[in-house]
This record gives sequence, C-alpha cells and structure tokens, in this order.
Amino acid sequence: MKNGAINFAPDGSPQTPILRLARAAGKGTGLVTTATITHATPAGFAAQVEARADEGIIAEQYLEVGVDVLLGGGAKFFDAAQRADRRDLFGDYARANYTVVRDAIGLRAASAGGRLLGTFGDDHLPYTLDHRADPALAAAVPTLAEMAQVALARLATKERGFVLQIEGARVDHAAHANDIGGLLFDQLAFDDAVGVALAFAAGRDDTLVIVTSDHGNANPGLNGAGGSFTSRGGSYGDTQDCFDHVARFRQTNVWTLAGLGPESTAVQVRDRVHAATELSLEADEIELLRRALKKEHREGYRVRNAPLIAYGQILANYTSVGWTGTQHTTDYTELAAFGPGSEVIGGLVQNNALFGVMTGALGLTVPA
Repeated sequence: MKNGAINFAPDGSPQTPILRLARAAGKGTGLVTTATITHATPAGFAAQVEARADEGIIAEQYLEVGVDVLLGGGAKFFDAAQRADRRDLFGDYARANYTVVRDAIGLRAASAGGRLLGTFGDDHLPYTLDHRADPALAAAVPTLAEMAQVALARLATKERGFVLQIEGARVDHAAHANDIGGLLFDQLAFDDAVGVALAFAAGRDDTLVIVTSDHGNANPGLNGAGGSFTSRGGSYGDTQDCFDHVARFRQTNVWTLAGLGPESTAVQVRDRVHAATELSLEADEIELLRRALKKEHREGYRVRNAPLIAYGQILANYTSVGWTGTQHTTDYTELAAFGPGSEVIGGLVQNNALFGVMTGALGLTVPA
C-alpha cells in the first residue's frame, strides 16, 4: 500500500479491503478498537482514503459500507458540532437503523439485534491505567474485552459468518511515549480481549482467530540491573525487583506530565510522580525532569529531550526497562493463530500474506 494512505497501492489504484468483500458476500462485519474507530488499523479493514488523517471521511465510508458493529473512540468525527462540514453523522447512522451509544451504560443497555455504533470519547479511549484509577472513566468507558464480547455476541447471529477486527491500539501509543506502565497494562487488557475471542472459538470448528501486531515500537527492553542499589525511595535489588515496581503504577506518564509544567517546583514534581508510581525520585532526577519541562534538557539523541521521553528514561532507573527511541521499529512481530485455516501459518510470514489467509478461510473471491 501507499504509505500514509488506506487501501491505495503505490500506483494510486484503490484496493478493496476485506470487510467490503465480506459485506458483499453477506457476512457480518465489525471493528473494535481503543483508538478512534476511524484510526488507521480499523480503517484498513473497511475504508479507502488517500490520507489516513481523513478520519471524518472514513466515518462516512463506514456508513456507506454498512459495517455492522463499530466500537471505539472518535466521537468528534461523527458529531455535527465538531465536524468541519457540520454533518450530523450520529443522526445519519441512527436513521440507517444503527443503535448509537455514547457510554458503557448505553452499550450494556443496547438491544441485542441490529447494527451498532458506539463511541466512548471524542478521541482515543483512555489508557487502562488511567481508566482504572478514575471512577468516572471506569463507569463511562467500556474495556476492550467488554467491547469484544458485545461485538462477538451480535455478529455470532450472522448465518454466513463474520469478520471482526479487535485492536488494542494504546499499546502502540504508550510505546511512542516510552511509558512502560501504560504499555503493559494495555497489553494485559488486550490479552483479556484475546481471551474473549478464544472462549468464543473454543469447541467450534468454524472460527479462525489470528493475533498479531502491525509493527514493533521503541524497542522496550528489560535490562540487567546488576546488584542491589540504594535510592532515596528505598533499597532495590536485581532486575526482577525493579520490574516489579510497574505492578504498583497507578497512572500513566501522560497523566503525570499533564499535571506538571515549566513552572512546577521540585516538590510538585516529586509528589506527582509518587502519586502515579509510588516511586520517590532522587533530587538530580527531579531536576532533570524540571529542565525537560522548561525545554532546557539536552541529550545527544534529540528525541529524548522531550519531557515525556525524559521522564520515561528516568523511570528506567526503577523499572530496568529502557527504550531505543520513540518510533516504529523493524522487529519481527508475534503471529499466532487458532482454528480452521491456521494450519497455513508457520515460520516467518510476510505481513501482506495474511490477507490471503483470511479471505481463503472465509471463502471470499478477491477481485483481480
């Protein structure tokens, strides 16, 4: 595909995404994500735009395609008050017989049948750590596993089968931010969603489950911490002791820095970090972060000058998790599959080969 586009080849020719093929064959279709529902990964399954940033157009295309279940963030791309063209897409979806819900209560109360659009925030959904720590968020925003459960229950009624894409998107966002707490707790939330899919497929002979990632990001690595060391916050042991601190994190790095700024005092920095992580930073670490907040911090690798990244590097002193950068990486990614059709997956697989695996399992005819 053309980089930055959704389902356009490098020569400019449009390519038909899998949910459109499935829809034409009378199958159910669904997209579930913790990003905006119009973000690149879900859009890749159903939309055709020359720029992935055209999320307002992607929201329109989902309606044109007739995707049965849409659950995630991105309400601003459907809301007339926030769209540049003032089109009321929420109203358009409702008139097309979609049940439209805006919070977890509405999702749980929605009738079991028919099409469903659920957007649970204007932008991406909150990180799992921040979601758990805020009762209002926990009440208003469903988990990825809850959305997966609802989507599967609806699509299971489709006599000709279905295609459902479920994305734990904020793992990637946390890696960009060098946020190990944000990353790991969202990875665990994704694991819960995988559990829902496997429970659905268990004992069936008609369901293929594929679990993978589109790329690596920032190369988080668990480094050896050597012998024990002492910090003002206490005495710490080896790598395992350091890594165990992550289990006690209560908020993400994004939350931490949202409450700090260039004028923050050393006490404010210390208290905010402790509230988020239960860690007590050393005085020099506090001053380093304060310099970064003032845009005075300098490293050889300039991406590490940003306050969020500098903070992620500081936390490595306590978690033993280091980062190579802030962008996507060339790692091989995990690919696991379960069910009929999974036997063709083994060893190293080119990413674009999965389209053939999925369409083959579905018995879909792909246009030449």
